[in-house]
Amino acid sequence: MKSIRLLFLRTVLPFCLALSLASCRQPESSAESSALYEEAARLYSQKRYTEALDRFDRALAADTLKGVSQTALDALCRKNRIEFLTGRYAGAFRTWGAIRQHDGGKLPDSLYNAAALDTGRMYAELGMYGKAASVMAALKSPDAWQRFDQARLLFKAGKVYDASRIYGELAFSEDVAVSMSGLSGILDCALTGKVAGLDMPDNLAGKIAVISGRVLKMEASPEVKIKALRIAARSLRQMETQRPNASYLLFRALAIAQEAGYPRLVAILQFESNNVIVRKPDTYRSVIEYFGQRNMPFAKVASLFMLGRSSELPSAERIEAYRLGLAACQHYGIPATAMDYVALEREAAGELGDLLAAQGRYTELFDASALGDYLEQQRLLQAGISGLRLPPGHEGVQNEIIELTRDISGLLQRKITMLEDGTGFVLAPVADKAIREKQGRLIELITEAAKVDGTLPARLQPQPLTLRSLQKSLRPDEALVRFLIRDSLSTSMLVSSREMQIVTAKVPGEQVTARFTALRQRLVSADTNSEAALAKDESRRWLTGALLQSMGSRLEGYRHLIFVSRKAEPFHLLGDNAMLGRDHRVSWLASVGEAPIYSGAQPKGEILFIDASHQQKAAMHKLLHPADQVFLAWKPMPEAEVSGLKTLMKQSVETGSTASESLKKAAREPAAKGGHAWLWLGSYGNE
Repeated sequence: MKSIRLLFLRTVLPFCLALSLASCRQPESSAESSALYEEAARLYSQKRYTEALDRFDRALAADTLKGVSQTALDALCRKNRIEFLTGRYAGAFRTWGAIRQHDGGKLPDSLYNAAALDTGRMYAELGMYGKAASVMAALKSPDAWQRFDQARLLFKAGKVYDASRIYGELAFSEDVAVSMSGLSGILDCALTGKVAGLDMPDNLAGKIAVISGRVLKMEASPEVKIKALRIAARSLRQMETQRPNASYLLFRALAIAQEAGYPRLVAILQFESNNVIVRKPDTYRSVIEYFGQRNMPFAKVASLFMLGRSSELPSAERIEAYRLGLAACQHYGIPATAMDYVALEREAAGELGDLLAAQGRYTELFDASALGDYLEQQRLLQAGISGLRLPPGHEGVQNEIIELTRDISGLLQRKITMLEDGTGFVLAPVADKAIREKQGRLIELITEAAKVDGTLPARLQPQPLTLRSLQKSLRPDEALVRFLIRDSLSTSMLVSSREMQIVTAKVPGEQVTARFTALRQRLVSADTNSEAALAKDESRRWLTGALLQSMGSRLEGYRHLIFVSRKAEPFHLLGDNAMLGRDHRVSWLASVGEAPIYSGAQPKGEILFIDASHQQKAAMHKLLHPADQVFLAWKPMPEAEVSGLKTLMKQSVETGSTASESLKKAAREPAAKGGHAWLWLGSYGNE
């Protein structure tokens, strides 16, 4: 929200100040303002949105000097609509605040609610579900479906009890479509186990199955029936025993869509109904083609991933499906808010890696894993962009980069929400145009910002890393080890400037995770006398043998080891004889694409200790502040110890060394201050 406050410094500041000083009386609009309002309305009808906003801003700036007229309030609502359509999130939130401040019951409910609904959607698109729910709560005389949407937002915000109360009221509605949707919401709440007193999931599923027959027979529009059936199916499919019922409801919804002549919904429902149980490759192939023709990229991506999952297909076709899907993600980008799609993408990247590893196609395996890392890095950047800081004097460029990045993420989520809701496709071309314009402007801004921070383009607009590029970026004494831990196969890749080695182990991913959990727990209780005990730890030895195998001996020839894994683990404790962290500098990265970015960074910033359980925070901070030296702390430390270690590290930095090197130097002198800190501190980055 800091960026929103800073944007008051921009051109709308006079308008915002005028509103805050306005009186409650009802002034008349001037002739000049009226002419601007008329011109704005004309430009809006011609979809010349930027020009229309300019006229609205100019008119409102003059028209609100002596109060807020009815005409000005109407204009604020129209302005809010344009900001919604074009993905100007910060501006829309300011406009909504002005509407709330000055309405006083003067706006018709329909106009007020339209602005509220647009604003609520925008908060939800940014993943701000609590804010979105509070806007929905401000609706005047909301209907049942709007209350359902409010409950759904509360559920996503983690307020499960509040959501269950609204769902419970809706379950008693005389409208059977609303009632079934309310029951489905209660089932979602019951499956979380967070609310006491709810009916058992099996009982709720039974009630949904019974009432679904009445929904199919009710006198209602096809859209309402399809909506209710999809909501119920999504809830039921969470229970393995109810998947046949979920499949049945989706196929009935498909029949309704076909009869009503809704081609987009037909394709979406063909995909959804096929996903539950049947999973026919031919169905995926047919909808892939349709989605591609209708500019529905996220639906096409999901269909390609599901085609790749079809185990009965030849490996070559599965690999191609996964590759095409991930390539599309590289172009469009699945935002972090679309959690189901993110999970699908991650699974696709992992299964593609399994297929390539099984065929010994190791260079392609590296490229596939690097692409998956790149997609994760993009989402990390979107989530943490508010932390971007440029040198003083460049706040305007900095804040616009932050705003545009958020806008693009929100608009991408809007396109996914269209698929999830099955409505709003008429807005897709406007969203696409806005995304293109914002991406173009973002490129311009990053180019401008690069004049004061040359590392910015590589960090804010990276490209998927190739094996050759990585090898060129590594120093002769550095080796990067990439771990890919899967359900039944674990793959380890060693890459240096002079070699590449890959080993695989058919060990369950759950077992690897359990062993690391045990090792972390052992580390939490470690003290200055624990090094020998950790060296003999059974989990440490097992992990070394399973993940490194023959690679372990090769690592001895490198001074600096960079481990890359989606999940942070105490990799510095691995090793055949002595633990790697004893004689090597060891660091961790969340994605392989970060290695070249940080290789040239000068460690001259702050020194931070971040709890290892907050690995995303560490990765996010390093990406936005590469000069800072970030350490993962594997155990809680007293403030005095933290302060002493930071002082020791700062002294090393002042002499031209790095904070990591100071830990290694202390480790060679057991009696020295911080001599055992290397056991429970791990460097994030690769300096």
